[in-house]
Amino acid sequence: MDENILRINPAAARLFEAEIEEAQGHSVQEVVRRAELLQFIRTALENDTVLEDDIVMFSGGKEISLQVHGTPLLEQDGSTIGVLIVFNDMTRLRRLERMRQDFVANVSHELKTPITAIKGFIETLLDGALDDRVESERFLNIVERQVERLNVIIEDLMSLSRIEQGEGKNSFELGIEPLAPVVNEVLNNCSMLASQSNIRLEHSCPTDLRAPVIGPLLEQALTNLV
Repeated sequence: MDENILRINPAAARLFEAEIEEAQGHSVQEVVRRAELLQFIRTALENDTVLEDDIVMFSGGKEISLQVHGTPLLEQDGSTIGVLIVFNDMTRLRRLERMRQDFVANVSHELKTPITAIKGFIETLLDGALDDRVESERFLNIVERQVERLNVIIEDLMSLSRIEQGEGKNSFELGIEPLAPVVNEVLNNCSMLASQSNIRLEHSCPTDLRAPVIGPLLEQALTNLV
């Protein structure tokens, strides 16, 4: 009740970068130097109910998300002699939650572009472009590529699921590819939206320019930029 540490286990000692022998019997302020945690401990000492809170701290230069539980520590006669504080490291779970939120936001953006392009080209075909075989084939080729792009997004979602389940990380193999075809496809992808806004798209990319890339991913990134 005097805010002295009665016991501390090895996991908590590592968390606060302390030695067990040096921590036990000493003031909690000497070991825990996080104001939010100290306030939680004081609040727990002042209450006879179970408390919970989420606190972010830094240990070893890393951000750690903690779920903190405080419950009265009772003597055999029922009198309160302190509080038991339990820390659950939620860092990985919180990181996955942020990753999922960011991914959902990105996927929403990624889905909008190919769907808009597919819708635009299909409407153009239905409006009479089907009569022009050359143009209709070009539009259908673009629609096919956008469908492939949607498939890539689905693969990304599946990859995220595999990562969350601990089955490993993505590994990307770069290949030396010409960039001009990728840039051409990007302009094809965006041509319908551009024309609707009276915007002319131009590019200058030497046909012999090559680089270590993943074509579909580069196309996806450039399309987003355009």
